[in-house]
Amino acid sequence: MTALKAEQAWETTRGEGVTVAVIGTGVDASHPDLAGRVVGGKDADGAHDEGSAAVQGTHAAGVIAGTGRNYDGHGLLGLAPQAHVLPFRVYRDNTAPTAATAQSITDAARRGADVIDVTVAFLRPSDDLRRAVEFAADRNALVVAGAGDTGRTNDAQTYPAAYPGVLSVAAVDKKGALWPGSHHGKDVDLAAPGVDILTTARNHDYWTGSGTALAASWVAGSAALLRSEHPKWTVEQVTRALTGTAAGHGKARWNARYGWGAVAPAAALAQRAVPSGSVPAPPNERAADTDSRTSSDTGPALVVLAVTAAMFVLAVIAWFLIRRSVTPSDDD
Repeated sequence: MTALKAEQAWETTRGEGVTVAVIGTGVDASHPDLAGRVVGGKDADGAHDEGSAAVQGTHAAGVIAGTGRNYDGHGLLGLAPQAHVLPFRVYRDNTAPTAATAQSITDAARRGADVIDVTVAFLRPSDDLRRAVEFAADRNALVVAGAGDTGRTNDAQTYPAAYPGVLSVAAVDKKGALWPGSHHGKDVDLAAPGVDILTTARNHDYWTGSGTALAASWVAGSAALLRSEHPKWTVEQVTRALTGTAAGHGKARWNARYGWGAVAPAAALAQRAVPSGSVPAPPNERAADTDSRTSSDTGPALVVLAVTAAMFVLAVIAWFLIRRSVTPSDDD
């Protein structure tokens, strides 16, 4: 909270009037630090809480909207303590199905969520997820997701974080160094604290852990502050404000470890003018896809050009041969 300059940000807003959907395991609304902040959510078809995964949504809710009311006001504070959390539970048999997650993103956008924090991740792309993200963007709902906890394995990108229009967040430690477990790559947009984060847990308890999902929740909270202060801003304008004021951001400063830098909500709130222009885009797979499409389109064109040139050369040679073989009698 100190690194994010939360108290400075709170001089402007604490997230009032904003709803952040948290998609994952559901949220324990009875926690003293979440009381009054959680509004009625929804379970995906067949979803139910069970297993060790059933706490992640409560972790995210504390980072975003913890009120600090527990222990006579000495509890846990989130970054946007006056925002509301709209939980969606998607787990079934300790697994989060892709279809249920996509449907929850769509439902959250339909219900007017300003920010959608997706706490689950998938290694394979999904048409359902992509369409859900596009639907949310059309409804002016900003989707945020952890880049993925794949840094110690194959560093694979995850979805929906890797999709266009989603703020993909890498995790850094208290010194600003990339967490070894965090994915880093061409799809990363921002970095945020994601190591040894203290937050709320079920049964009125607390928990400390690490992960890119926790980092994404700080960005979701930052977006909630901006959307509270600038309710008419579009998703693109909010995204541009967050990426354009990130700590370490500068001309051509994007890198695969931290994206545009560490999220800085106080600095983003200090930017009073409406951010203009398009969202800065790092080189990514989408650009690579465009390049590959361009290359594949250019290939046939070059072949046609080469064949045409060759035919022209042959025609010229044939013309000279014919001229040489012509006799005066032929001219007559």
